[in-house]
Amino acid sequence: MGQKTHPIGFRLKQTTKWTAVWFANRKSYGGQLVKDLQVRKVLEKELKSAQVSRVEIKRYVGRFIVNVYCVRVGIAVGRGGSRREELRRKLAEILGSGEVHLDFYEEPNPDLSAGVVVNNIIAQLEKRINFRRALKLQLRRCEQAGAKGVKLMVAGRLNGAEMCRTEWYRRGRIPLHTIRAKIDYACDVAHTTFGSIGVKAWIYTGDVVPERGVSGGGEN
Repeated sequence: MGQKTHPIGFRLKQTTKWTAVWFANRKSYGGQLVKDLQVRKVLEKELKSAQVSRVEIKRYVGRFIVNVYCVRVGIAVGRGGSRREELRRKLAEILGSGEVHLDFYEEPNPDLSAGVVVNNIIAQLEKRINFRRALKLQLRRCEQAGAKGVKLMVAGRLNGAEMCRTEWYRRGRIPLHTIRAKIDYACDVAHTTFGSIGVKAWIYTGDVVPERGVSGGGEN
């Protein structure tokens, strides 16, 4: 049995931060968590063409702030902000009472975002493009964007084979045991005519070294 740890959860507070910021007591925690998952599911479904990178949710007293980072902000906002207002109403129905603020931001480095990379691979697999070609093309794009290490993995009935198998490609270093290593991770499922194919991506962009405080010392 494998001893695996989630790359993002393993580095929380060191190189990564929480994508949901709020506090709840024991009774209301479960309900709020389910609503957060519903919000993410709706946004990822409605904004599939906009290529969502990540979703940040912040809860305050009577106010909700949802920040969506995507590649194509114009598609997400819509003409005159009509689509944003429609999505805001849907999120208000899920979250319940309270004012909902929905903002969109452009993802500065889409080829260094694991979520965007996974969505690109899934789109190619669902168009019946050879998985090796899709993975190698994405590896090249990540390297050109400045990634120090990339690992891409697919699992399932690849190219319609009878037996399921797992294949992966790696370029550079992926130090999963180093806490200060900044690694972005994402996974999702591609639904093809041959069945479901799982896609995972690890992108390493360098180490985050904490700054040491300088304390003045007296003479001996």
